[in-house]
Amino acid sequence: MQEGDKNIIYVGKKDTMAYVLAVISQFNQGIPEIHVKARGRSISKAVDITQIVKNRFMPNMIIKSIDVSTEDVASDDGRMSKVSSMDITISKP
Repeated sequence: MQEGDKNIIYVGKKDTMAYVLAVISQFNQGIPEIHVKARGRSISKAVDITQIVKNRFMPNMIIKSIDVSTEDVASDDGRMSKVSSMDITISKP
């Protein structure tokens, strides 16, 4: 993780609640704004994470923006393919 990535949660194959805990921990450390980023099949998990945080733990959390884009990703055999990506920006009031 780079120095500028402290407020970014990259969603992958871990359990959903692990990412929920990561988001809550970031907010408790005083970080005012967090980006939840996901690609491909992990997009639905990113949405679940933000909704769990908002509905169960931090009802006053604000979803500031949702950015959707397409990224070029190299596969294992070297071919380039397009993958959907999402960046959900959330913050404390």
